[in-house]
Amino acid sequence: MKNKLNKLKRIIFQPKALFLLFLLLSMCVTITNVNQPSSVTVGEQMDVTIDVDVAPAEDASYNIVFGVLVPEAWDIASNATVSFTSDNGDGTMRLANGSDPDYKTPITDLAGIGENYGLVEWVVFISDQTVSGANGVNFSGQIQLSMDVGTENIKTQLGYIVGTSGYGITQGETDIRFTPCMEVTGGANPVIDLCGPLPFPVTFQPTEYTYDDIIHVGFDATKGPEGAPTALSGATDVYLCAKAVIDGEAVEACDISDITKMRSIGTDQWNVSVWPRQLFNAQPSQEITDITFSFKNQNGDVEVKNPDTGEDFQLIPNCAN
Repeated sequence: MKNKLNKLKRIIFQPKALFLLFLLLSMCVTITNVNQPSSVTVGEQMDVTIDVDVAPAEDASYNIVFGVLVPEAWDIASNATVSFTSDNGDGTMRLANGSDPDYKTPITDLAGIGENYGLVEWVVFISDQTVSGANGVNFSGQIQLSMDVGTENIKTQLGYIVGTSGYGITQGETDIRFTPCMEVTGGANPVIDLCGPLPFPVTFQPTEYTYDDIIHVGFDATKGPEGAPTALSGATDVYLCAKAVIDGEAVEACDISDITKMRSIGTDQWNVSVWPRQLFNAQPSQEITDITFSFKNQNGDVEVKNPDTGEDFQLIPNCAN
């Protein structure tokens, strides 16, 4: 008998046996539908319902774990209300706090942030009541979410994830649903398109140029790391700080002067026209091989560099001929 028990233990603790045991002891959640508006107006409250099916493989009672991906600016942790109804009971949900397991990190690792380039966050809620399930008896439910959408025009993709406290956030025991990008309208700001490409603060005109051309450099101080404003947002004056390699020697044009001062062409929008040879006092016979630059305020104590690299922006010749 002892040998048989030892043999049984060896079988149970084999990896495949553990996997089968895990399948036998689970409560699989599937999101079957998300009812969410495609657009709302600033200042409004948005109501969303998430329909789920639950397939218990054991007799157990667990709390519902619900995560929603939203723009950080909405601050739904301070304004959202969440509740649930189901065949096996109804109840309310609360914001997850420091005494709960860390659900936010595994949700972010498992689900990502959809089509958004950044400035979004997963906010997690946990049911105040447990929901009981019986082995092999599926049941359905619905989560009701109501949240404020802030005061800014914005396009974003929302995401939803549902699981249980018994198994945490794991592949197979939770379900994730991303909805098509939706829009908030009616605000005073230019649209913040989180579903679009990652914003970049610098533009060049013309698009094709050499170091012998006049190049118009545009700077949008609202487009910093992950779309957040740069450190020069709201500045009253902005200056170009440029460096070059001429005939193998490093030179710099970083003084506060008329030639480096940028023109304001709108709120947080700046432009400067640069002829590299004039900017660096390079003679026609001299060779310019490299130009990099950043932007500074008049005091020189605030500087903006490439948000993607943390280094100076590069001015690279771009000519089809």
